[in-house]
Amino acid sequence: MFKFGTKPNKKVEELAGILPANGNILDLGCGAGGNSIFLAEKGFSVTCVDKDSEVISVIKQNYPNISAINKSIFDFDFPENKYDLILALNVLNFFKLRDIKTIIDNTIKSLRENGLLYMQVFSINDPSYNKFLEIAEKTGEENTFYSKKTQSFNHFFTKGEISELFSQNEILELSEFSIKDNHLPQGKHEHSIIRTLVKK
Repeated sequence: MFKFGTKPNKKVEELAGILPANGNILDLGCGAGGNSIFLAEKGFSVTCVDKDSEVISVIKQNYPNISAINKSIFDFDFPENKYDLILALNVLNFFKLRDIKTIIDNTIKSLRENGLLYMQVFSINDPSYNKFLEIAEKTGEENTFYSKKTQSFNHFFTKGEISELFSQNEILELSEFSIKDNHLPQGKHEHSIIRTLVKK
């Protein structure tokens, strides 16, 4: 089965250059661990969380210096004021908006003063949004759907919504762009991504 996140995100590579030496990093929904592995090799103290037991097992076996936790990020016990950087890349889409707000509140509490949250999410301009309008169950939350096929929620974001979610914090970057992707089972396809960088 295809596993997401085998390579580090280019923005993560940039952020590594401005973080405190030996800083603490939390990677939420780490997938195959590309970002966690890259950051650990740079000397950072890394905790990664994913509900996929297979990827967590591989990370534990091959990178014992990474604290790899097999858990849904909604159930993760966020410590207060610990992390210099928290990553949430293409993972918050798979929750109801109510739960997304709880996770975001927890991430902000878990950041140290001036810590950074780097987030990527799918926007309502993503090509799959219209498919969900046609085939998925509506949930009563705007732009949130439930897929019986995958038995999961899917929320699509707007830049205005993200601005509201982080209205109490400093938003350093809020941009939208398209990427081309190619993996099973979809094959070649595109995504519309909103990138957000927030400072506590």
